Amino acid sequence: MKIILTLALLLIFSCAGKKTLEVSPIMLKIDGPMKNSDEEISGMDWYYDNLILLPENLNGYAFAIKKTEIDSRINKIDTTAIKPQKIKFNTPDYKNTIPGFDSFEAIAFRGYEVYVTIEIKFDDSMSCLLARGHIDEKSLEITIPEQTLTTLTVPSYIDNMSFESLIINKDRIIAIFEANGDSLVEKPHALSINLSGNDIEKNTIPSINYRIADATKADEKNRFWAINYFFPGDKKTLKPGVDVLTAKYGSGPTHSLSQRVERLIEYKIIKNNIMLTDSPPIEIKLEGKKTSRKWEAVARYENKGFLLATDKYPKPYTLFAYLPFN
Repeated sequence: MKIILTLALLLIFSCAGKKTLEVSPIMLKIDGPMKNSDEEISGMDWYYDNLILLPENLNGYAFAIKKTEIDSRINKIDTTAIKPQKIKFNTPDYKNTIPGFDSFEAIAFRGYEVYVTIEIKFDDSMSCLLARGHIDEKSLEITIPEQTLTTLTVPSYIDNMSFESLIINKDRIIAIFEANGDSLVEKPHALSINLSGNDIEKNTIPSINYRIADATKADEKNRFWAINYFFPGDKKTLKPGVDVLTAKYGSGPTHSLSQRVERLIEYKIIKNNIMLTDSPPIEIKLEGKKTSRKWEAVARYENKGFLLATDKYPKPYTLFAYLPFN
């Protein structure tokens, strides 16, 4: 009994002592079309050893980077810029076939299957569609055929907000809404969709301040990390309340001096419901006094850290970074 009590007390004190980590990103040089931030990278995911990056614009292409290219830069074997490969991204002409078509927002792979979310925007409402297709294992050409769309109803109307993260959980696709603050959504939930798109369930997710912009694949323990981002200019839109994670774990040196938030938070999937783990956030060391880097895409890099990419901001260049973490 004494041993059990001692172990329990050690566990309590170890959890209580956890603090937010603030980590400096290592910028990886890129060249070619993806370097231009007007490409607006909105999501990324691994297809085996190829990192696929999704621009939000309907332009007929995406980008791919081989893992060996990333390895050689992280390990400083090669100091030249990475040149992401343009790959074909074949879709119907959504601008003419989908009223309110705005952008592509998230991408996830399950074998050769690919799943993408499409943001729908009107003057007074928002919606989202889930599209399904496949990728060619050799050319990496992605094809989204017609008649593969499933409507995902947003939990609340917040301008320019939809489902920006997709996680594959066995034979279900989990979609996470971009804004889940308690001042915006009374009962936050994620959507769990079967592979054919004809069965949609609402599953709980914790209320959290700021934006959830993208998420990694789930690991063998059904845990994944998500980008949690805040630009102070969005205060009126997002209406953030008390940040429970900062209250619990504190904040790093640059974050404690700024209203900006650039961090990763860890979730776990339990029976398709989403819960926060007891891991403290990983903050991305802020740059300067005012520059906000709108991190919109994240993927794991082995068990060593994360890869991150920005969308349109800060201009004029897309930032591609490695965030080391063990």
